[in-house]
Amino acid sequence: MLFANRRLAGNAQSEICEYLAAQCGIPSSSIYLCGLEQLEVWLKTFPDVAGKADLDPVDSPLIVSPDDLAEVVQALARQKEGVSALLDDPPTTRVTYEQKNLLNNMSAEYAKAQRKKYLKETAQIRAFLSAPENLELLHVYESVVDEFELKIIAKRKDYQTFDEVMEYLVDLLFNRDPILRQHAHKRLTRAVLFYMYWNCDIGEVGGVSEFPCVRLIEPSPIS
Repeated sequence: MLFANRRLAGNAQSEICEYLAAQCGIPSSSIYLCGLEQLEVWLKTFPDVAGKADLDPVDSPLIVSPDDLAEVVQALARQKEGVSALLDDPPTTRVTYEQKNLLNNMSAEYAKAQRKKYLKETAQIRAFLSAPENLELLHVYESVVDEFELKIIAKRKDYQTFDEVMEYLVDLLFNRDPILRQHAHKRLTRAVLFYMYWNCDIGEVGGVSEFPCVRLIEPSPIS
């Protein structure tokens, strides 16, 4: 029986079982693999287990799962050239960016560097997520946003500035996922995190009517 805090895809399960069976000389039917999904099911079914193990998610560090984000980044990297023309037409700078930075205590220097490096790519990311054929990836992105936002809200008090929150997330994602820390994907991962912030998917936004954000447009049905 092997337990891991990573998601277990169908193909990976059969490949791992076959490898272990060959290396250990035991039938694959005698091998059990438990991935993150099964652990989550058990913790929801037996919530008292976490209490008995003295595991309190509120007191735990700011930890998020990188798996879904890796799926989005990989898909975006594969299709990057197909929508690269949008990189020459960045979105209009919003007057709300400075207000959002004040609300979230992001330093002016960090905010300026983020915008300079990644603003151009927000149009490409928005176009990618809005494409009808990427509807499933949009839902994956939304689940990532939900997880990040709730974890940030719960642990925001542990960090003095939002600069620290962003850099903590980047370091955590790179350390926990080999796909995201690949050289080709590092910049894109940072760009997607900036897009989440720019698109007001993470971080405080204040009064929505007074300080509107650029919102992601739902993909139109395929005709």
